[in-house]
Amino acid sequence: MTLVRICFSLLVALLCGRLPLVGTEGGDGTASTSTSSPNPDGNHSSNCSSLTVKLEFSTKVVEHEYIVAFNGYFTAKARSHFINSALKSSEALDWRIVPRKNPASDFPSDFEVVQIRQASHSSLLTLEDHPYIKRVTPQRKVFRTLNYTPDLPDPGATCNNDTRWTQKWQSWQSSRPLRRTSLSLAFGFWHATGRHSSRRLLRAIPRHVAQILQADVLWQMGYTGSGVKVAVFDTGLSEKHPHFKNVKERTNWTNEKTLDDGLGHGTFVAGVIASMRECQGFAPDSELHIFRVFTNNQVSYTSWFLDAFNYAILKKIDVLNLSIGGPDFMDHPFVDKVWELTANRVIMVSAIGNDGPLYGTLNNPADQMDVIGVGGIDFEDNIARFSSRGMTTWELPGGYGRVKPDIVTYGSGVRGSGMKEGCRSLSGTSVASPVVAGAVTLLVRILDKNGDHIDVAVSYSPVLWPWAGYLAVSISVAKKAASWEGIAQGHVMVTVASPAGNNSEVGGEMTSTVKLPVKVKIVPTPPRSKRVLWDQYHNLRYPPGYFPRDNLRMKNDPLDWNGDHIHTNFRDMYQHLRSMGYFVEVLGAPITCFDASQYGTFMMVDSEEEYFPEEITKLRRDIDKGLSLIVFSDWYNTSVMRKVKFYDENTRQWWMPDTGGANVPALNDLISVWGMAFSDGLYEGDFTMADHDMYYASGCSIAKFPEDGIVIAKTLKDQGLEVLKQETAVVEGVPILGMYQTPSEGGGRIALYGDSNCIDDSHRQKDCFWLLDALLQYTSYSMTPPSLIHSNSRVTPPTGTDRPLPERLEGNHLYRYSKVLEAHLGDPKPRPLPACPHLSWSKPQPLNETAPSNLWKHQKLLSIDMDKVVLPNVRNYRPQVRPLSPGESGAWDIPGGIMPGRYNQEVGQTIPMFAFLGAMVVLSFFVVQLTKSKNKPKRRKPRVKRPTYLQQQQQQQLAPTGKNPTV
Repeated sequence: MTLVRICFSLLVALLCGRLPLVGTEGGDGTASTSTSSPNPDGNHSSNCSSLTVKLEFSTKVVEHEYIVAFNGYFTAKARSHFINSALKSSEALDWRIVPRKNPASDFPSDFEVVQIRQASHSSLLTLEDHPYIKRVTPQRKVFRTLNYTPDLPDPGATCNNDTRWTQKWQSWQSSRPLRRTSLSLAFGFWHATGRHSSRRLLRAIPRHVAQILQADVLWQMGYTGSGVKVAVFDTGLSEKHPHFKNVKERTNWTNEKTLDDGLGHGTFVAGVIASMRECQGFAPDSELHIFRVFTNNQVSYTSWFLDAFNYAILKKIDVLNLSIGGPDFMDHPFVDKVWELTANRVIMVSAIGNDGPLYGTLNNPADQMDVIGVGGIDFEDNIARFSSRGMTTWELPGGYGRVKPDIVTYGSGVRGSGMKEGCRSLSGTSVASPVVAGAVTLLVRILDKNGDHIDVAVSYSPVLWPWAGYLAVSISVAKKAASWEGIAQGHVMVTVASPAGNNSEVGGEMTSTVKLPVKVKIVPTPPRSKRVLWDQYHNLRYPPGYFPRDNLRMKNDPLDWNGDHIHTNFRDMYQHLRSMGYFVEVLGAPITCFDASQYGTFMMVDSEEEYFPEEITKLRRDIDKGLSLIVFSDWYNTSVMRKVKFYDENTRQWWMPDTGGANVPALNDLISVWGMAFSDGLYEGDFTMADHDMYYASGCSIAKFPEDGIVIAKTLKDQGLEVLKQETAVVEGVPILGMYQTPSEGGGRIALYGDSNCIDDSHRQKDCFWLLDALLQYTSYSMTPPSLIHSNSRVTPPTGTDRPLPERLEGNHLYRYSKVLEAHLGDPKPRPLPACPHLSWSKPQPLNETAPSNLWKHQKLLSIDMDKVVLPNVRNYRPQVRPLSPGESGAWDIPGGIMPGRYNQEVGQTIPMFAFLGAMVVLSFFVVQLTKSKNKPKRRKPRVKRPTYLQQQQQQQLAPTGKNPTV
């Protein structure tokens, strides 16, 4: 981990050094999908014909095949014995271990591929019950197809003999977008934000990205990647390719009997990293290890990747480039192996994904903590629109998530090696990934002010292991700085102690110390009315369960996988609230774990989780004491939930939603104490509210509300009827908005709205930020919007007698993924309320006051640390000063006539230094002048004819010496 951090810091400096200069070349960021290109085999053509490469992806589970993961590495004989003993008494009578013939077959492994013809659920459970078997998952087969389609040449374009790949993404074959794909550029992704759109300007930009990023500076210093082992996981490489001189090993992990690249993508990636001629790579002297994991038909299996990863660990690979990705961070065999790779000091570089510009769209494995996730930028140095971004969501709600991608670089029109010879140009995040991998390959070899204003707590699990346990750093403002504003700086030192191994030559425990720089901006504590608390604890998302989208119109994106966080699909809403002066904080613990007296409004948006009974009691007490509540709900209808089920080919099961867009029955339990409830109606439609155009997308209605509350109703379409019977019906007077002042003295206010899509970035059509502002004015300041009080759409609050309230779906499996429910013989019941997080604040230790004030900063690269420069030994002269005696004047007896005072003591100390510097300047001046005079050529003076009497006089004077006169 220390090596990864050091290399990553150096990498940022290298990649950022020249970016602004490239952006001033005058090119735009638009990469044409139709470019001058060679033939698909890599040979250049002589004309200006264009090719568009269309990439199609699909995946399916291999029938009857399962990956059996073990708890350690065992020989083939031991693995066979474990599986045989586990299946001996099961119903699986017809099974066999699938042979794997690859370079890793001769070494111990931690998994096996088993074919079970008569597999049953009980036989799989029997396998998992074995003490040495960790997990059983289906074997997956991935297809990746390249189709070349010719385009008409552009008469205004100039041939430059390069290829630029694009792709048109096809609809996913399954409703569940579970794929791990190559991240090449999709069609139309690269868009410039500037005013220029000339394709010629783009082509005028230099294509040698290694020189653009100043890799040649490191080459001149002797850093060319020598001794660094780089693994390229792709489509292989030809043996006699002229661009590579140090291919250490080529291995084939497919079922084809060839090591050559039949498509050119793997050759291109290897060329960006280590090409030695024409299209120069970053590290031409590095050791290339080529892993062919895709066939010429673009087919791969999970087991191929696992075997190749194990072999990379065995070969002690330093840098590994992987240009595949997908949204499923719970693909356990793959993710576990990624963690194991990074724990074995392999620096993994992976593309972040092509699912932008929406936040929270990171692809796996680039979203992992130890993997360098690479995004793309255009030639104007703007984040490419297609590049995935946001923060990681797999920690939620226990953690807060981390910002990704880790780094961005050029990924459009990058030149690399052709399949046989020559160069070609490709685009996409799969191109940006080897750019970073090449830079990392070059770099592998090569605090304190106001710190007492912050409190720091470090929490960790009892045991820390490279891919197990956790270490968390929590930062809070100290109480004494509640009204202070400024920058607080410092650093946190963490020491991890490990017992020595059995074979360790060093006795005693081993320790590792990490120094984490900290710099935070502190603002005075905002007033309660401006503090909003966002409930993250009760939001669930895919994976692991099937949680459907809030908008049922989005059939191509049916899963709610963006995290429902203020920094992912609610980012625009968060930025709007910040611009309005609100401070939004996130609650990642139960409702019982926050001090309600510090917050004005509690926001619950699109909640899918159940609630502890203690939470319901606590929230009622908090609202009676002045806390206000805003709830944005969504649809919930058990008939529609049964209708939107689908068959998942990965697990070969029917997937039934465990909730709707929101868990309306749980919300009704929470707000029932005030006589409120949502219905199971499902509505959509356009309408106008307070002179604002609105769109209701798959929302529910208010079924019950206090009679002294304010309720707004609109005319909408019955979407539930349309989904169930394909019939259209318009319903008038659908209650969608309610506002209520609780009767207790000093009590808070409650606002309900039946749809969250208008503040969700995922598929928002018309935002309702104005409505959120109005509701916050109501909840925080008790200011009811006049446009809503006097609205013609105001109706009598519903009593809830028209139709029964929604019930939970019978037989749902929400307890499997819930933090609140646990399985029971009958209906699931709540778990015991977990304890609130308790932080033990560390005592700050101030540094020496004479230490420099920039210790919190990272050390500058390729620069001189002035604190370590050895200055000449100058005698520190300080004048002798005696105190005043009674009756003496204020003039001190100081040599040199220096005026008395505190300032003069400092001047007296610095006079020798200034004198030395002045003498050096004068000496340098004379040396320069002397050098110039010696190097200046002498000019011969012309002979002048002197008068005769002067010559005679001069001869008489020189006669005694016998010397001849010279002119």
